[in-house]
Amino acid sequence: MSAQKTTFHFPLSILVGEGKLILDAATAHPELGPRFKTGFLAGAATLLATVKLQVTGQKQKRGNVGVLSKAQLDEIHNFQHLVHMAKETAKLAFRGQDVMLSQDFFVGVNQPNDLQSQLARGRTIIASIKLAANADAIAGQGWTADETSALDTAITGIEGDKTLLENAKGASLGSTGVRNASAEQLYAALQTVQNAANLQWPESDPANAEVRADFRFGKFPPKHSAADAPVPPPAPVTSPAK
Repeated sequence: MSAQKTTFHFPLSILVGEGKLILDAATAHPELGPRFKTGFLAGAATLLATVKLQVTGQKQKRGNVGVLSKAQLDEIHNFQHLVHMAKETAKLAFRGQDVMLSQDFFVGVNQPNDLQSQLARGRTIIASIKLAANADAIAGQGWTADETSALDTAITGIEGDKTLLENAKGASLGSTGVRNASAEQLYAALQTVQNAANLQWPESDPANAEVRADFRFGKFPPKHSAADAPVPPPAPVTSPAK
């Protein structure tokens, strides 16, 4: 499939991480099924798997000793998603403290993008979250010890997987990823799911708040890119072909 410029301006790791949550929600709510054309959700799941592989596969250097498996990619994407959420929480907790956000939470810092460098930044972020001087502000934005533990566990798991680390050598795992046609199609599919969910459970009914959260309303698309640039409004949603 030929590459093309995408209409979204946020990391592919976010597209993949949020995409999994949205598609999981659609699967968990079969009442949404009649709003989709035959095979739509299966096609969207295939796109998600394809983009996961493209995040690393298209950036892997020739001669790399191994290929990352789907399970290993899931580990990496989970880690990247948790790091993203930690940064977003820190931005809310420490508004205007740009130097601190850059140095302690690596907001706006995405290079170098090899896995070992990302893990090192993740460890620094955990340490910053645990600082007594930061704890109240972070907790005040909804971050809990469970998230800290999940991020710590994700990093420890990757660090302990020697095969994963060896296979990831020479691979560019930067959150900007590869902007291609599959990613664009996945983004459009996620918009379709959200549009269907919005019709099924309108925001006007307060009772729908919980189920709407499952479909990541207010979280996806993200309001800012990795460079904190505004994201343009999404294109009108159209139903995919059978």
